[in-house]
Amino acid sequence: MSYLDLDFKSGQARRQRQPLRNNRAPIHINRIIRGITALVTLVVSVYLILSFLPDSSAKVENSNLKLERLHYSVLLPGKDIQETPQPSLTIEPPIQPESNWETIQIKAGDTLASIFSNAGLNASTTHQVVQLNKQTKKLSKIRPGQKISILKDSEGKLTNLKYMPSLTQTLVIKRQQDKSLTSELLHHPLDPIPVFKSGEITSSLFLAAEKSDIPESVIMELAGIFGWDIDFALDIRKGDQFALVYNELFKDGERIRHGRILSAEFINQGKQYKAVYYTDPKGESGYYSPDGKSMRKAFLRSPVKFSRISSRFTRKRWHPVLSKWRSHKGVDYAAARGTPIRASGDGKITFKGTKGGYGKSIFIQHGGKYTTVYAHMTRYARGSRKGKRIKQGQIIGYVGSTGLASGPHLHYEFRVNGVHRNPLTVKLPAAEPIDKAYRAHFKKETRTYLSMLSLMDEKKVAQVTQ
Repeated sequence: MSYLDLDFKSGQARRQRQPLRNNRAPIHINRIIRGITALVTLVVSVYLILSFLPDSSAKVENSNLKLERLHYSVLLPGKDIQETPQPSLTIEPPIQPESNWETIQIKAGDTLASIFSNAGLNASTTHQVVQLNKQTKKLSKIRPGQKISILKDSEGKLTNLKYMPSLTQTLVIKRQQDKSLTSELLHHPLDPIPVFKSGEITSSLFLAAEKSDIPESVIMELAGIFGWDIDFALDIRKGDQFALVYNELFKDGERIRHGRILSAEFINQGKQYKAVYYTDPKGESGYYSPDGKSMRKAFLRSPVKFSRISSRFTRKRWHPVLSKWRSHKGVDYAAARGTPIRASGDGKITFKGTKGGYGKSIFIQHGGKYTTVYAHMTRYARGSRKGKRIKQGQIIGYVGSTGLASGPHLHYEFRVNGVHRNPLTVKLPAAEPIDKAYRAHFKKETRTYLSMLSLMDEKKVAQVTQ
């Protein structure tokens, strides 16, 4: 007898069911209904249970949800974003820390080969770097005090190199993926800041410059600018005044060196000279007067810097060696033996050698009209030879006492169409002025620096009124 035949209610009920034993269809229907009900109840119960477990259900319903959550951080109240870092699927190449760079300070006697050898790099690397191009040839001229920074890979091979040949340049060498080396020369321009200085000569130009805190290199440039009009060995007088605007060059707020003169004024024996630096649209630069005339003349007034005149141009002079009266058709500049002699103008050497009383001498032809002579040299400059083209200011020889000379000096002659002229007083031809097409541009570009020189004029007016 099965559990369906049991009736726990009453015997009467059992007696009433007996007639149904032979009819089993209703009993099967009840069983099916009860089974379906139990199944539905079970499914609903499972669903309700799973609804209270979202994480577990997520794993069952969608296995990709966990992977998706790796890309999104959930910020909980009161939690910092750093407590829930986001995993990244991208792998970045490791960055070489600065500590991996090896910086070597160059000492006396060091070469690139010795530096590379001490750093564990072979000779073939040295050759490959130096022969790479013109930029890397700078490494063959390294100087004590400079620094070279080297970076090597895990195998000890060179990957990067940094070298500063100057304060304004950095040479960078890199090894590419194909193992080849490339170089790049980076430029770091200095920041120019114009400054104004002025002074008055009481004993010498250099002492006046020192008193005004003007560097010697700047005052030498000043003399070069006005050297075509003023002989600084002869014409300077007590009371002469000067003023100039020049650049001081800075890097990262630190003064590095002095730059070029931008404008200048010199008052010599009451005569005023002014000059301003100008670069035209073609890129050609030079110093010009405020009205656009070139300060540069076709000839220098003096071929020897800051020398004393021992003998002037004269028709009658007692010769110290020959002991007789004779004309002196030039100017003698007394200077120490070995003092450089400059060509006074552009031209071509027509004679080089020993010529009678001139001793070792050079003759230069300037076009078809002018000739200059330089005599009593102790030796010639390297490369000076007959037929060579010479630029103004180029060193052609050195002061000596060869020929009929009682002591070291330069005998200088200036000839016009073969006739001797006094080099100190002859009117020198000027260089070309500013092109008319650039006059407006010239005035615009030079206005600021010329106006700064007006400070000197205001100072002079104030002194007169006092």
